[in-house]
Amino acid sequence: MYPEDSIMYRDDLIRLWVGEGFVEEQPGQLLEETAEEYYYELIHRNLLQPYGLYFDLSRCKMHDLLRQLACYLSKEECFIGDPESLGGESMSKLRRISVITNKDMLVFPATDKERNKVRTLRRMGQVSQGIDPSLFMKCLYLRVLDLTGSSIQSIPDCIGSLIHLRLLDLDNTEISFLPESISSLKNLMTLNLQRCKALHSLPLVITRLCNLRRLGLNGTPINQVPEGIGRLELLNDLEGFPIGGGDGNGKTKDGWKLEELEHLSQLRRLDMIKLESAIPCTGSMLTDKKHLKVLNLICTERTDEPYSEEDIGNIEKVFEQLIPPQNLEDLAISRFFGQTFPTWFGITHLASVKYLKLLNCNSCVHLPPIRQLSNLRYLKIEGAAAVTKIGPEFVGCRGANLRPTDAAVAFPKLETLIIVNMPNWEEWSFVEEEDAAAAAAAATEGGEDGSAEIRYGKAPSARMQLLPRLKRLELIGCPRLRALRDSLDRRPLAWKCSP
Repeated sequence: MYPEDSIMYRDDLIRLWVGEGFVEEQPGQLLEETAEEYYYELIHRNLLQPYGLYFDLSRCKMHDLLRQLACYLSKEECFIGDPESLGGESMSKLRRISVITNKDMLVFPATDKERNKVRTLRRMGQVSQGIDPSLFMKCLYLRVLDLTGSSIQSIPDCIGSLIHLRLLDLDNTEISFLPESISSLKNLMTLNLQRCKALHSLPLVITRLCNLRRLGLNGTPINQVPEGIGRLELLNDLEGFPIGGGDGNGKTKDGWKLEELEHLSQLRRLDMIKLESAIPCTGSMLTDKKHLKVLNLICTERTDEPYSEEDIGNIEKVFEQLIPPQNLEDLAISRFFGQTFPTWFGITHLASVKYLKLLNCNSCVHLPPIRQLSNLRYLKIEGAAAVTKIGPEFVGCRGANLRPTDAAVAFPKLETLIIVNMPNWEEWSFVEEEDAAAAAAAATEGGEDGSAEIRYGKAPSARMQLLPRLKRLELIGCPRLRALRDSLDRRPLAWKCSP
């Protein structure tokens, strides 16, 4: 289905496989989890090739020779090119079409709709195209319809006739509304509406899509949503969940309340936006989500006036209640304007986290204690403007916690550390001031113990290992940082350092 040398995304492949019905149900597993196992099995068997330096191997390519073999074996079922070049007889055998054409309008050849058994139709390439409305009536057996990037401005009511449709992708289209007939798509599993700049509301009938498993709203300015999203109990991928106080006319409202997450027990990925509008609730909404692997917590940057003390206190309470489950693997916090990070950073709730991103949290003076994230492989800190010093709290060596004289390993699996745009960061130390002074005195007297603090330029005690697997270190936009600790400076790393 993909042109030669295409980059394929793991999540796209998983949704296509689920939409086509290729994935067998396994006890205790979501279909998406089983499909992800398929994906990694193909990589481990060298049938797919990982692309780029992504720890989770989330992008891949297919070797040209292997692709040619696949195209040969499926030549009667799959077609890549302009569908107008197809004849009616050819259409009767085809099951999958990838449209590649420079024409302004995507048009299908005239054919008997009963003989048209196409299951998957995907638009490929960068050309923005319109869609012939009759397409929706010609392909009644479609399971996958991907119109990403097309210039289509509206979806006709006849889309309700596609009762077999499981995946509808309208990413980056110009649609401004969804028709009420979408409620007839009872088998729909995936609805992608990302980057639809003209779409500001979701229809009430969307809560009738009882088999919906993914709803993608990222980058779409949705401001009116229907009440009752919690009725879609099979939802496991909710990208762009707008939070609001619930004010509205009783049927639609400006964002969903946190409480509506309570019944979504199968969530696997959750992106929550507009968290500054959230109202603190009783209890935690996330700790019981045993499938949740990816969590993005996003606030909106306010440009007209700064947040008040009440706003800051409110957002800190909200984040304190968003305690993640222990199975979480990927966490991102963006534009958090509280002054302190939530306390669950210092507990074992993040023990399984492999990827952590703290982006533009400009009001926090101290970074959270995250040394105990024993599985962390990737850490990015960007835009922490209030931080002047990264101290022992960062590696969990403050107060009653582990000290450098204890046998311990800080960030035992961390391979990539990226720190960007911290204009006021001056000092990077790993031990308390009194420990640093004692270590410096010992070093002066010829002792064996050295200080771990950056300004002394000595390595820490051998009993306290810091970043033993670090391979890549990027320090960008940190003009006040004076020096690096000696053991980091001399280690063979992939460096990128600029003021």
